[in-house]
Amino acid sequence: MSKLRWVPWVSGVILILNFFILRAYGDTLQSTHLFIVRGTVFYPLAWLNLILGVVLISLLIYERAARKRK
Repeated sequence: MSKLRWVPWVSGVILILNFFILRAYGDTLQSTHLFIVRGTVFYPLAWLNLILGVVLISLLIYERAARKRK
């Protein structure tokens, strides 16, 4: 199980980086035929990625700090 401890960290970083990519290139992605999504759905989804990434990494840091205190 300790071999997979890096997976949540990488997931959190990917969610945060996905936010920045969607914010930077969102208009370009929306204009392609591959990404037919309305802006009312697209940008809130980017913010949701940021929130989930920050919460996930915060929980991992809190868990690590709580383990060190014991």
